[in-house]
Amino acid sequence: MGLEARERRPPTSEELQRPLQDVRARFLAAVRDIRPPLHRFCSRMSGSALDGEDLVQETLAQAFYSLTSLKDDTRLEAWLFRIAHNKCVDFARRERRQWEDTVPYDDEELAERLMEDVDHDAEPIDRSLATFVTGLPAMERACVLLKDVLDFRLSEVAEIVGSTTGAVKSALHRGRLKLRRLSHPLAPVELEPSQRQLLQAYIACFNRRDWDGLRRLIQADARVEVVGEAEFAVLDIGAPYFSNYAALPWQWRLSLAYVDSEPLIVHWRKVGEQWRPLAAIRLWWRDGKVARIRDYAHVEYLLNDARVDADPQVVDDVTP
Repeated sequence: MGLEARERRPPTSEELQRPLQDVRARFLAAVRDIRPPLHRFCSRMSGSALDGEDLVQETLAQAFYSLTSLKDDTRLEAWLFRIAHNKCVDFARRERRQWEDTVPYDDEELAERLMEDVDHDAEPIDRSLATFVTGLPAMERACVLLKDVLDFRLSEVAEIVGSTTGAVKSALHRGRLKLRRLSHPLAPVELEPSQRQLLQAYIACFNRRDWDGLRRLIQADARVEVVGEAEFAVLDIGAPYFSNYAALPWQWRLSLAYVDSEPLIVHWRKVGEQWRPLAAIRLWWRDGKVARIRDYAHVEYLLNDARVDADPQVVDDVTP
């Protein structure tokens, strides 16, 4: 065996991963400015700011590993929204949400009949009505969000939802009419007394930095998921999760609050004299203890478009 053959060695796992990490870093940089509107779309489609971020994460994961199918770099945004739209539809089916598809996506004939005398570009909804889109069927919801909130062209909306321009016009017309008749948001989800008590105890321990007391409220095998813009980390309960909170360089506290009518733990940060909602945490319970924690502390845009109503029974001195 020659010297060259003897010196040849297989690449290490680190060497193999380095090119993939470089590509991933470039991909995340390319989609950085698209993420907030993508989250706005996914959160309104799913009805939850947190579920919306999960859908963004799924969308970007699929897009990254399907980059070879993107033939035109200038179509990156529309391509990502097409993937996100499909993810939102899959989410609705998975969660068995009741999204009423009253008209098929390809109902071109009805679209043309309804739209003969309507100037669509002249009748977009006021963006304040966008908070009510969760009450619309899926097709209408997607079209209103993409056209009136995110300013996509009709042809781009049709491409994203996989339909025709005529069907998109029809869905827009129906959705806008329904939204203008709405005058109130969805009613908040009511917590059971036992669940409220557990949440209050968890929040109180966190605010006191009572990590030992907190551990007693959490299952020993609990899963801690920390969601970030560049990564999704799974940690063991305890360090470094608690120590990361203890080391935060700003004044903070948690409270129960309603985020778009969903009861969640909200992380508040004090800015000057004001407490501002920064992020949110979702808990899952088993046998009266926390079995799973998903913390969105590193998603800076998470609550930008959400309505956050603090619960006066829990908040004490925290005011938005």
